[in-house]
Amino acid sequence: MEKQMNTLRETIERFRSKQFIYDFYVKDNLLQCNETNEKFKAADIAIDKTVRYEGESDPGDMSIIFAITAKSGTMGILIDAFGAYSDSRISEFIKKVPLSNSRKLNESSVK
Repeated sequence: MEKQMNTLRETIERFRSKQFIYDFYVKDNLLQCNETNEKFKAADIAIDKTVRYEGESDPGDMSIIFAITAKSGTMGILIDAFGAYSDSRISEFIKKVPLSNSRKLNESSVK
């Protein structure tokens, strides 16, 4: 069983150590990476893992981090707020990712 991570920073560091080195963002209905200059459709990625944080005292602490691998082999992370503060562009993009593309869709809540 994988050790639970206490903070978003720890999660990011752990993913970075596992080769998820790039930062993704969603723009124009595509997952994009500035570092590699790549753009991906939802069908071209796999969600390897998700981790959800629920802020106990501050709703602003609620977030989700996605560890993603693209068909090109590019591995990185995408971070979104959770709940009322979520980015609808990210939410809509993630909904389009075929579940069959996801290797281990593990959602865990870390406080």
